[in-house]
Amino acid sequence: MMASTDVLTAPSSTSSPSQPLPPAADPRLLAYAEKLLAGAVGPASARLLLRSSVGVEDISFDNVVGILRESQQLLEANRQLQKQQRQLQRLTGQLQQAYDQLQELDQQKDEFLYTVTHELRTPLTSIRALAEILSDNPDLEEDERHRFLLTITKESERLGRLIALVLDLEKYESGTVRLAKTDLDLADIITDALEAIGPQLRAKHIQVDLAVPPGLPALPGDRDRLMQVLVNLLSNAAKSCRADGSGRVGVGVAATPTGLGLWVQDNGRGIAPEFHQLIFDKFYQAQHQTTRKPEGSGLGLAITKKIVELHAGRIWVESQPNQGARFSLEIPLRSS
Repeated sequence: MMASTDVLTAPSSTSSPSQPLPPAADPRLLAYAEKLLAGAVGPASARLLLRSSVGVEDISFDNVVGILRESQQLLEANRQLQKQQRQLQRLTGQLQQAYDQLQELDQQKDEFLYTVTHELRTPLTSIRALAEILSDNPDLEEDERHRFLLTITKESERLGRLIALVLDLEKYESGTVRLAKTDLDLADIITDALEAIGPQLRAKHIQVDLAVPPGLPALPGDRDRLMQVLVNLLSNAAKSCRADGSGRVGVGVAATPTGLGLWVQDNGRGIAPEFHQLIFDKFYQAQHQTTRKPEGSGLGLAITKKIVELHAGRIWVESQPNQGARFSLEIPLRSS
C-alpha cells in the first residue's frame, strides 16, 4: 500500500484574507492515519477520507458508496479468514488427538506383544526342559517320568489355548466370525461352564452361589461362543479369589425388558473404577497386585466383549478395590 506523502493544505479560495492559512499536514501523520484507516475501509477509501478531511477533495455520493462497498468486502474477507483460522485450529487439534491415540496404541501394542511373547516362552521353556530331562535320563523312575509327562501335556494345552485366543481375536477383528444361533437354555450353559472350571474352583475351595430362576425363556445365540464367555468370566472370577478357602463366586440370571441379563461376581481383589473400560481393550491387562507383569494374556475379556456384541448385547463391570467385581451382560431375546 502506497501511503500519501503529499503536503495537504486547505485550498486558498476558502481562506479569508484576514485569517492565516492552516498549517501543512505532517506527511508522517498522514501516512500513519492512512495505514490505520486502510485496515478498516481499504487503502483507496482511506486515502479519499484523508484528502476530504483536509479539504483537498470533496467526497461524492459515489465515493461514499465505494467506501461502504470496500468496507463490506473487507469485513467479509475478515470473517472468512477467522472462519478458516478456527477450522485450522480444529483440524490441528484433531491431528494432535489422532497422533496421541496412535502413540498410545503403539505403546499398548508393544506391551501386548511383550506379554504374549512372555506367555508363549514360559510353557515352551518348561516343555523343553522336561523333555531334555526325559531324554537324558532313560533310567528315570516311572512315577517321576509320569509326572514330567503330565506337566508337558498341561503346558502344551496351555500353549494351545494361548494360540487359540490370538487366532480367535484376529477372526473377530477381521469380521469373519459367523454365529450359529439356536434357541438356548441359559441354565444348561451355566451348568456346563461350572463343570468345565470345576477343578479350578475345587483347587481353591471356592464356594459357588447360584441365582438362576426356573422357567427362563429361550435365548437365541451361539452355544459354543456363549459357553466361551461364561467359562472366561467364571475362570477370571476364580483367579481373583483368595486361595485360603474364603473365595466365593456368584452366578445369576434375570429377565430384562428386552432380553436376559447374566452376572458373574467374586469377592476377590476388585478393579479400580478408572480401569472399568480399559480391561475390555485387546491391548490392556489389569495389573496384578503382587507381580510386576500382568497375569494372563489379557485377551479373554476382549474376546468376551466381541462375542457379546455379536449377539447385539452389552457387557460391563461394577467393582471397587478389595471389594470384588461383578461382570454383567445383557443379550436381547430378539435381534434388533
